[in-house]
Amino acid sequence: MNTEKSAALYARAVEVMPGGNSRTAVYSSPYPVYIRSGSGARVTDADGVERLDFLNNSTTLIHGHAHPELVKAIAEAVGRGTSFGMPTPVEVEYAEALTARNETFEHVRFTSSGTEAVMMAIQAARAHTRRPKIAKIAGAYHGAYDAVAVNNDGSGSLISHAVTGNPEGVVANTVVIPFNDPEGALAVLREHAADLACVLIDPVPWRIGLVPADKEYLDALRAFCDESGAVLISDEVGSYRVGYHGALRLLGGEADLTVLGKVVGGGMPIGAVAGRREVMRVFDPSQGAPALPHSGSYNANPVSMASGVASLRLLTPEAVERIGELGERLRTAMRGTIEETGLDWRVNGLGSLFRVLATSAPEGYASPAAAMKRLYWVLLDHGVHIGDSGLGCVSTPMGDAEVEEFGAAFGASLRQVLAEGRG
Repeated sequence: MNTEKSAALYARAVEVMPGGNSRTAVYSSPYPVYIRSGSGARVTDADGVERLDFLNNSTTLIHGHAHPELVKAIAEAVGRGTSFGMPTPVEVEYAEALTARNETFEHVRFTSSGTEAVMMAIQAARAHTRRPKIAKIAGAYHGAYDAVAVNNDGSGSLISHAVTGNPEGVVANTVVIPFNDPEGALAVLREHAADLACVLIDPVPWRIGLVPADKEYLDALRAFCDESGAVLISDEVGSYRVGYHGALRLLGGEADLTVLGKVVGGGMPIGAVAGRREVMRVFDPSQGAPALPHSGSYNANPVSMASGVASLRLLTPEAVERIGELGERLRTAMRGTIEETGLDWRVNGLGSLFRVLATSAPEGYASPAAAMKRLYWVLLDHGVHIGDSGLGCVSTPMGDAEVEEFGAAFGASLRQVLAEGRG
């Protein structure tokens, strides 16, 4: 694989950034492949090599790269001004478009990232309930906020642990519950019911395997929140794309607050908290000082708002259904290939999302993770990009041809990985 220019860029990067990096998720050893441009379903790297992009900036770019309507909306917005110290008409237009997609999205509040939106949703729940604790699913990832940077490594262990330096008081106020285990989750939640401000879930948590939540599990959490007064928060920064009305609605659940990001911004930085008026009222400054003041120089910035309006306009029910069907075809093909090789690996997902799970280490590999990382590099060499964790997605510029191209590359890459392992 020709990556000379990427190697040179990385050599420069390590001189000015820790590990040559500003985003841990895109780091690869010995160095990452640098991208020069993208168009539709494909990206071109610094050395001029073109590849199919099935990661789309960690599932953000549901309309692929440089979609003409999004480029037009962004360029026109930039021409009017990138940000102001006053609200803009497009903020109202975008809020109307977003709240129309789900009846529980009665009011919406904008932020600049999914992490910030999770933070504001949790703070809103605390302000609404006047309680300190939150509950989250073991192993699930919800961004970099201290309160959720507890037990987020995908292990599924119920033992609370946090990133280095997270204060003990923060960890003590985060309760960890098992996933898809209604009775086990309720047993933990009931111990802390009087102190719980919210129960935070991801309906299709990618870090613990991209397995959808069961209806029985969702019903149990909803009933607990109704009984205890805790706020049910659905983090759909990554999973909203699986259904026109969002992931939780598709799976038969209903949240008090929903956290959004990624696909709703059309490729621009975005985050949003959408939910019921009674909870969202904590942000309201119209009757005096709000229970939860929330400012930010780039909240609802007009460029992201304009891009978001265009993205939602393109994300019709038909478009969501079509890429969901392509996603199911892709998962089925991958499972067939894995079965042919004799591996016990799994392919999970829902709608346009998928994740390959290396559940065992093939011959010649020290660990399943090592085999997956090798598969990542071999897939790149075969012209396809997914995450080195096995995460991937389908975007709207894709069709049958791209799915077939992926299937052929996946089969060839997996066979090469196994052959290399055997020596």
